Amino acid sequence: MGGSRLAFMAPHQSDSAVQRDAESAIVDALATKLGVALVRGESLTLSGGVRIHLDARSEDGKFAVEAYARQGRLKGGQLKKIAQDVLKLALLRSEPAYNDVRPIIVFASEEARSSITGWVKHAAGVFGVELHVVDIDPGLRDAILETQRRQRMVNVDISAVADDLTLHE
Repeated sequence: MGGSRLAFMAPHQSDSAVQRDAESAIVDALATKLGVALVRGESLTLSGGVRIHLDARSEDGKFAVEAYARQGRLKGGQLKKIAQDVLKLALLRSEPAYNDVRPIIVFASEEARSSITGWVKHAAGVFGVELHVVDIDPGLRDAILETQRRQRMVNVDISAVADDLTLHE
């Protein structure tokens, strides 16, 4: 059955809970690695009234953190998210009040971190954005992998549903 394919799948109800648990565990593991207390979910107001949200930061403002739970290689939109986080952390660091901050993107998978290449990796280096990897509980890693498996798109043969499609001009 050759033909076009559509891909879609609704998220499982617990996907966001797994994501929150994973990001929290990743932030906690980074805090332990760095020997610093990190506060979750902080928003900061920058010059011009621009607001940014961070996954975590230290109370003293020396660390700004974005956490990423993806297991395995990053793809398309996931790489775009990392590029946006690099830009957001670079913007934060350009502010006079935050130019001493250590901007960090932390992963729970070496494979995810090592898929940051090319201009995004170069930009992270130029702007001083550190890319860290931490270990998480194997049970949580399995839950993340199960969530990713459910989120994979299911291929649908378009010819099987094409008769139900109507185009109006």
